[in-house]
Amino acid sequence: MTPSATRWIEAANALAANSSAIVACPEGGDGNLTVHDEVFKDDPNMMERYLVCDTCGARNVVRVRVYPHA
Repeated sequence: MTPSATRWIEAANALAANSSAIVACPEGGDGNLTVHDEVFKDDPNMMERYLVCDTCGARNVVRVRVYPHA
């Protein structure tokens, strides 16, 4: 796995725990990642979390299973 991929995974894990966390861009570190979630219309237990750097525009998408609160 490339160092860039490892940094993206670390960023995704941090934002999975807290979607409003301040996470530096895994590509250059100059900006911070913003988060935008889109829930699947056909399956409300699935969503895609878009991670985008507010400075350089680097982006990645993580598919997440949402578990209902007990």
